Amino acid sequence: MKNKLKKTVNIFRRFWIIGLVLLIIDPSVLIAQGGKFELTPFGGYMFGGRLRFYEGDLKIKDNANYGLTLDIEVSPDTKLELFWSQMQTSAEFKPFYGYDDLRGSFDLSINYFQVGAIREMGKDNIRPFGLFTLGTTYSSPKDNKIADDWRFSITLGGGVKIWLSDHIGIRLQGRLLMPIYWGGVGIYAGWGSGGASSGISLNAGSAILQGDFTGGLIFAFGD
Repeated sequence: MKNKLKKTVNIFRRFWIIGLVLLIIDPSVLIAQGGKFELTPFGGYMFGGRLRFYEGDLKIKDNANYGLTLDIEVSPDTKLELFWSQMQTSAEFKPFYGYDDLRGSFDLSINYFQVGAIREMGKDNIRPFGLFTLGTTYSSPKDNKIADDWRFSITLGGGVKIWLSDHIGIRLQGRLLMPIYWGGVGIYAGWGSGGASSGISLNAGSAILQGDFTGGLIFAFGD
């Protein structure tokens, strides 16, 4: 199961990176073929969520996030969507009774790389939409004693695009973000002024629920 999950995550990550790089380097190829696409840099606020272990809870603090969305037209009301987002934050492990030596906190960066579909409704200047994506979530702790982590993840959301002209618009949305934790997470015991004295592996078999509210400026290309 773990090997299959790792392969799936790597496929989504490579597809996202290669596709985005090619379209940014040479968008004229897509335009020449009559395609339409939208680039949307965005910023907003992300809810970090909580992951429960047998030994305690890992609480990720809420913070601002930012990123980039690429929408490629498949049909008049459906687009292929690729997006990347990042949040710089910190996490605190709050142990249950009997595991007090595991208490501690660390800074980390959380990145989402996703591929999916967005479905728009209506042809007016104000267009509601819904979206669903699959991909990977990369968590990178600033503490060298804690390993980086790649997880399969999904997102579900909706919002509205407000078009100011044929090529400029505003995108407002909310999303549910869900990395899947099938296996364990390794952290160190004995945090504090004395540093980490030993290691322990924490196990979880569920998902952590995160979410965000973002706004961005849409730049549309093509006819």
